[in-house]
Amino acid sequence: KAFRETAPFFWGDRRAWALPEAGGAGAGEELAVGETATPYVDIKDKKGEIVVAADLPGVEKGEISINIRGDTLEISAEKKKEKEEKDEEAGYIRRERSYTRFYRSVPLPTEVDKEKVKASFENGVLKVELPKTKEGEEVKKIEVK
Repeated sequence: KAFRETAPFFWGDRRAWALPEAGGAGAGEELAVGETATPYVDIKDKKGEIVVAADLPGVEKGEISINIRGDTLEISAEKKKEKEEKDEEAGYIRRERSYTRFYRSVPLPTEVDKEKVKASFENGVLKVELPKTKEGEEVKKIEVK
């Protein structure tokens, strides 16, 4: 963590050119209050569709929001958990709350049919199937003269 905080001092603005990585806050480390975790995703470009799978551990189906804004898929979720234990004989009360927010935007490489997008959620993995509106055109090589 200390390296991430001091890296801009050593490397200047080079880090700003990097693509966003999965994980970020929350990838195997504790989140600070109010931080957003970036879920890991698998993106497949199949013949007729784009398939995005995102890891959202501990999230319930009703806590997930999926949007398509322009040519970008946006996945967000909020996980809230509250736990309370009481032992009156021992004289203690323990009450804990946790809150995790997930957000990931995925640029789509081609146009998709927004009306036919399907999403499913099983065992902490969100799967979004985005049918392409048209197959990619063949590449035509241009000769340099």
